Amino acid sequence: MLKFTINRFLDLRLEDGKTNIYVNNVLFMHCKYILMNIPIDKFEDFEWGDSIDEFLDKIDGHFESSGENKVRISPKTIFWAHCSNLQVWYENDYNSCLIHSNLAFPLLKELTKAGDKLAASVFKEEVAKRFESSDIKVKQFLLNSRYLDCLNKEELGTLLVQSKSNLINSIINQLKEFLKSALVHYRKIKELIDIILFIDLRYDQNFIFCIFDKLNKKFRAHFARFLTLHLNYKEFVNYKIPYGKFQTYFEEILNYLYEIYPEINDFLKVIDSGFINNSFSLDEKRSYGYVSYL
Repeated sequence: MLKFTINRFLDLRLEDGKTNIYVNNVLFMHCKYILMNIPIDKFEDFEWGDSIDEFLDKIDGHFESSGENKVRISPKTIFWAHCSNLQVWYENDYNSCLIHSNLAFPLLKELTKAGDKLAASVFKEEVAKRFESSDIKVKQFLLNSRYLDCLNKEELGTLLVQSKSNLINSIINQLKEFLKSALVHYRKIKELIDIILFIDLRYDQNFIFCIFDKLNKKFRAHFARFLTLHLNYKEFVNYKIPYGKFQTYFEEILNYLYEIYPEINDFLKVIDSGFINNSFSLDEKRSYGYVSYL
């Protein structure tokens, strides 16, 4: 077994050919890695961006190796590469831009629990920094993994105010692109809707109405149809949102849609056989809260 100590809380061990990360002498995770075969003559042409996450997004699919060109790297070489990465990460005060977010934040959280004062002092700052400045995928990761919950009410309020404009513009730009060929991008549109509704329901914001205000009439109508299909309580059970809160939010959105788009009635008739007028509510008798139009 090889062992490399980063600090008294964090070390890496090569065990049975696998690189493992330990926090306080307890196995934290088996390292996953990405092998990139980037031609030397193209390396300097590549833009690294502001973080490892952005870099990996940019190279995705650009430098795939053919079977005969794949390079086999020994477990020991992989181990020392991981050691080097985490050593640099630690020496730069656990800067989450230097390693992938799906490793940086779980590891920071675990180190904080273990009593690492440096990790504890930068954890909230890193969460706020990356949520405000990173791309939509990192924001989604931080939201879905509940990392914003580490902030107190005042800190969270400040962060959401500061990041609101950037986040809404990012979502708007992607929605416009995806809605041009909505059937192809249904899953991606759904992921964006998840982000909006999660923030609104979990943190009492009204991002959804800001999104509608910034979309033109064509995109707004298209988005409204996707949103209506997506709004059911089953989708949000894991958010631990009280049913009553979801019901109120749902009715506000549907009344808003009905007011600005009376023609959405035709669409709603397709997905529900009930009678429709300007009164909307959830059918509480249905366990997952699918829509009932009264």
